[in-house]
Amino acid sequence: MTKNYWNKKGFTMIEMMIVLLIITVLLLIAVPNMVTNNNVAQSKGCDATIHIIGV
Repeated sequence: MTKNYWNKKGFTMIEMMIVLLIITVLLLIAVPNMVTNNNVAQSKGCDATIHIIGV
């Protein structure tokens, strides 16, 4: 009697681990860029405020 793997429902543990690995890699790439961009935007906002105040 052979097992029919094509009619099963759900995901295997390996499939879930691969998806989590891909999501983790994407986050490791994206998060530092977002933090850097946030710091640059905040710095430019401070520069603009100082320019408006006239200091």
